[in-house]
Amino acid sequence: MSSNRRIRSARLCGSRDEAQVIDRHGSGTDFRSAIHLSAQQIDRTEHIVRAWEGGPLSHLARLAIPEPDARNGFRFLADGHHFDDLLSIRAYCDSLTGISGADREQDPVVADLVTAGEILFRSERASHTVTPGRICVRDTRASWEFVCAPATRVRVVRVPRDLVFPRTASPGTMNEAYVADVRTPEVRFLLNFLEAVEKSSEDLARSAAAQALALNACTAIFSGMLCARPETAVHDFPDATMAAARNFVQKNLDSGDLSPAMVAQAVGVSLRTLQRSFADSNDTVMAFVRRQRLQRAHADLLRLGSAARISEIAARWQFSDASHFIRHFKSSYGSTPAAYLRNLRGTS
Repeated sequence: MSSNRRIRSARLCGSRDEAQVIDRHGSGTDFRSAIHLSAQQIDRTEHIVRAWEGGPLSHLARLAIPEPDARNGFRFLADGHHFDDLLSIRAYCDSLTGISGADREQDPVVADLVTAGEILFRSERASHTVTPGRICVRDTRASWEFVCAPATRVRVVRVPRDLVFPRTASPGTMNEAYVADVRTPEVRFLLNFLEAVEKSSEDLARSAAAQALALNACTAIFSGMLCARPETAVHDFPDATMAAARNFVQKNLDSGDLSPAMVAQAVGVSLRTLQRSFADSNDTVMAFVRRQRLQRAHADLLRLGSAARISEIAARWQFSDASHFIRHFKSSYGSTPAAYLRNLRGTS
């Protein structure tokens, strides 16, 4: 890499000539990182990203900005969450090369889902080019050289290796990368689970037990991917199925096609697995859907007040007709929608 410019540390001074390197972990749950280097700064000095040393991105080493891309400057932006040992971020990165992993027991298992640009990963045993819409999950104890194309956008997820290893079928499993399309059921499942984790970030920030739950679930999913047995992750950790399914349901409550089969397909599990996950909580998929729709209808009723049209609210939230909606509303709230509004006016 003699033609590359190595990245060394930049001080945070007020001068406009200084490289801008910002790394903030907040309360231990929010993760922010930003690096801005001009071509002149790259040419004049070397910049190692010391903010990454010992942190969530410490598995990256020997970083370099290739020529001639260095002439355009360099930017790295990352935004996401760091819960316990689970890191989940979205990043933008200009042209960069380096090593992912350093043959250490503490090096993590990392997933990179590319949404723009391209990343090449190369080890002694394999080479994978990850293009938009594809994911690469790998054990970084087996070092991987990487080449990141300019203006690459990637979703990065990291979990501890020592939590993944005991779940795998054999030590050899950890030497192989899992590369797949984002439409693959287990990848869809992972993404829906991560969305549910992010949606619960405030709760996770307040609870070490909840953070451990999220970490263990993600670890189980990664283990299943590396073993090429995605159902293993689901069976071992049904709460992950519940979190992903509920998140999907809440985003699609106004869909008339919402069904257990649709939810199972969206989160990448079998219908039987989905139903068993809900049954473990003494619930069913459609009972959960109905409760969520009733909550949305209740919110509409309060917002519209006397202007509310029961039939329109019922149709919006996919109740078969007004009488069907009224019956379920009364069962949950103790009175019909009209009586409920009258009671509210009488107490206000």
